Amino acid sequence: MRITVQDIVAATGGTLVCGDKDGVVTSASTNSKEITPGALFIPIIGERVDAHRFIPQVMEQGAAAALISHEAEPQWKKEASSFACIKVEDTLFALQKLASWYRSCFSIPVIGITGSVGKTTTKEMIAAALETEKKVLKTEGNQNSQIGVAMMMLRLEKEHELAVIEMGMSEVGEMKRLAKIARPETAVMTNIGVSHIGQLGSKENIRKEKLNIINEMSGQGSLYYNGDDELLSRLPELKQDKPEEYLNEETRKELPKVTLHSFGMDETCEFYATDILIKNGKTSFRCVYPEGTVEVCLSVPGLHNVGNALVALAIAYQYGVSIEHAAKGLFSYRPLDMRGQVTNIDGRILIDDTYNASPDSMKSAIQVLLATEPASQRIVVFGDVLELGEVSERCHEEVGVYLANAVFNGQRVTELVTLGNQAKYIAKGAKNTNPSLLVHSFDTKEDVVSYLKERVKEHTAVVFKASRGMHMDEIVKELTACLQK
Repeated sequence: MRITVQDIVAATGGTLVCGDKDGVVTSASTNSKEITPGALFIPIIGERVDAHRFIPQVMEQGAAAALISHEAEPQWKKEASSFACIKVEDTLFALQKLASWYRSCFSIPVIGITGSVGKTTTKEMIAAALETEKKVLKTEGNQNSQIGVAMMMLRLEKEHELAVIEMGMSEVGEMKRLAKIARPETAVMTNIGVSHIGQLGSKENIRKEKLNIINEMSGQGSLYYNGDDELLSRLPELKQDKPEEYLNEETRKELPKVTLHSFGMDETCEFYATDILIKNGKTSFRCVYPEGTVEVCLSVPGLHNVGNALVALAIAYQYGVSIEHAAKGLFSYRPLDMRGQVTNIDGRILIDDTYNASPDSMKSAIQVLLATEPASQRIVVFGDVLELGEVSERCHEEVGVYLANAVFNGQRVTELVTLGNQAKYIAKGAKNTNPSLLVHSFDTKEDVVSYLKERVKEHTAVVFKASRGMHMDEIVKELTACLQK
C-alpha cells in the first residue's frame, strides 16, 4: 500500500529531522543488504552492531527514508536532499508501532499460530490448505519474533485474502506485544511443552503467556487448541472458571468471549483423526469434521504431522475452503530447510531436523525415524537442548528413557549418538532403561562426523536434532559430503 513519510511520522510518533514529508515509501527492511529504491530502512541496535552505521550505504542504494534513534551524523543531513530521517525513541518499538498501524489499514483476517513445538510446520500446512482457493500471506521461514512479525505485517497487500502468521515468544510480555501488532482474529495453539521453561518457570506459565495471543480479538475471535495436550485440553474449564492464577488480566476478560475449537486424536475433539497409517514415508488418515469425513494423505511421515494437518483442515473449513481441496493442498506440503528434510544417498537416509529442538520435538523425531523405510539400522543423533534451566537434566534424561522404550511397527532405535554435556543425560536415560542399546557420547562435532561416516551404511536411517546453538546442521552437511564421495 502506498504510504508517505508523513504517514510514518504519524504512526511512530516520531519527528522528521530532514527530508521530504511527502516522499513515498514502497517497502521496508531492517537489513541494509535488502534495501531497494524507495525503501524505509529500520536500523536495529543489537548487542554487537548499531545498524545506524549503514545509513550512508542505504542512501546510496536508493532508500527513501530511515528511522533513527540518535541524532543523525552531519553527512547524513548534507547528502540527504529528499532522503528522510525520522527521529524516534527506539527504532524497534517504532517499527512495531508502524506495523500495527499498517495492519489496521487492512480488514484481512490474520491467523496467529503459537505453541512450544510445530509452529512453522503448522503455519506451512495451514497456508498449503488455504492456498488452494485463497490468496494468502504467510510468515517467511520462521520470522516469528518481535522484529519478524512486524516485518510480515508490513508485507500485507490489498490482494491478500488471509494472513497466516507465526508468533513465537520466550519471555514474559512478548506475546502481548505480538498480539498488538498482528491482531489475529483466529489463533492456533499447537501444544504446551518445556521450551523456554528456564525463563518462564513452569508449563502453566508458558500457557499463560501464550494465551495472550487472544488479547486483541475484541470478543469476536476463535481459538483452535490441541485437545490431546494436557494443559490445553483444560481451556474449556479455564473459560468457565477463569482462575486468576492461570490467566493474565486481559486474557481472563477475553477468553470467555472467544469461540473454542479442538483438534486431535481423541474422538471428543471437534476435528479428529482415525485410521492413521504411516508407511513408505507418507502418512494417511481420515479426518472427521462437523459435516463428515475426508481422506488425507501427507507426503511426510510422523504422527505429530497428523495434528498439524487436522488444524490446517479446521482453519480451511472455517474460512470456506472446500475441505477436499484443502486435503489435496496438504499433500503439497514439504518441510523447510533443517525441519525434517530427508536425503537418500545410495540407501543411506539422513533426516535433517536440526533447526531447533525441545524434549517434545525430539520424541517426535524418534517416531519419524522409526517410521522411515527401508532401514535395518536406525541411529539417533541428539545434541543439547538449551534454555531448560533447572529441569534440564531431568528433561534430557526423560528423552533417553522415551527413546529406549519407543517402538513402531516392531522397529526400535538401534543406536544413540549424543553431542554436548546436557545430551549425555539422554545417553544416561537410554542406557539405564536399555543396557543393551548401543550408545556413544561425543564432545565435538568433528568426532561425531568421524564416527558416523564409518557407521552409516546402506539401509541405515539417521535423524539429527539439537538446539540451534549446537550447530548440528554442520554435522549433516559434512557427513552428506563424505557419503557422496
